[in-house]
Parts: sequence; C-alpha cells; structure tokens
Amino acid sequence: MRTIITATLLVSSLSGCVVASTNALVDAASLVGYAASGVKSMTPNPPQNPIVYNKDPIREICIEWNGSVALSDFVPGLQNELQKHGVQSRVYDAGTQALACPVTLTYVGYVKWDTKVFTDAYTPYLTYAALTLRRDGRVMGTAQYRLGSFAQDKWATVGEKLAPLVDALLPGNPSIIADNSPDNRAGSTGY
Repeated sequence: MRTIITATLLVSSLSGCVVASTNALVDAASLVGYAASGVKSMTPNPPQNPIVYNKDPIREICIEWNGSVALSDFVPGLQNELQKHGVQSRVYDAGTQALACPVTLTYVGYVKWDTKVFTDAYTPYLTYAALTLRRDGRVMGTAQYRLGSFAQDKWATVGEKLAPLVDALLPGNPSIIADNSPDNRAGSTGY
C-alpha cells in the first residue's frame, strides 16, 4: 500500500493520462514507470540558440555585477560552473572598468516567486537567464535559458540551469570536474 501511495505522489506532478487497471500491483508498476520517465523531463532546458564566435580556451573572466537579479545564489552558481571549466572569475561593479581583465561576462536573470509542494513559504526561482561573453568589448558568445514550457525544471538550482549556458559559451574549456559517481570510478573499491 505504501508503494502505491508513493507512486501516486510521484506521478501527481506529471501531466498526461494514466490508464488504471483492476490490479493494484499493475497500477503501482505503471505509476512508477510514469514517474521514472518524468524525472528526465525535470532537468533544465538546453540553452536557447547559443551563439559562439570564439572557441579559444579562456582562463579568467570578470563578471559585471547586476544588482537587479534578485537571487543571492546566481553569481556563486555562475562562478561554480565557470570553475568546473577551469576558469577563474571575479566580480566587478557595473559601470566601472574591469581593469586587467580582457574577458568579461554580463548577465540578466528574471525571477518569480512560488511555494514548493507541502510548504507555505514563498521561494524565488529563475525563469530566464542570458549570459554574454565579451573580449575587449567585442561579443564572443551569448546563450539564454528559459524555464521549460511545463515548468518541469522550476525548482532546479541556479547552477543546474546555468550549466548548459556555460558549457555552450566555453567550448574551448572542457569540463575538468570529473564525474565521481560510483559507476564512473574505474578500479575504485568504494572506500
């Protein structure tokens, strides 16, 4: 019975049709299948029409602070994604000159507020982001994120939403952070 309740809760957030049979075990297995296939659709959307003019590796980027983006974890999430590509970053105030930093990154982000399931507290989430990379004032690349049409990635972290954008903007900087999941550790004993 617990399995049926759990499966029902997992599927309740998914859209679509569910055909019910008279066998509770078959219903539970179907619901788990729907939930498992729906989890993949909850990942953030790929970047919208990324344009990259320069594919050279980049080692350092200066990020122009945008105080109108009302998410405290936007810049740290962005810096974390840059770090995964071996890019050091620092933030400078908008309107000031980024001295000794030929590569700059500007960003825009739109935020909405809503309550998560089973809570009454309002939480902000990122609905749109645009990153523009420049070298000496010339645009090197741009990429955008938009919330999925069914908002399946609504509660994904800022880093998860920005990761595909950073990947698209830095084709010359492959990710240097290895996947350390148990399936990808060769020769590891797990200890």
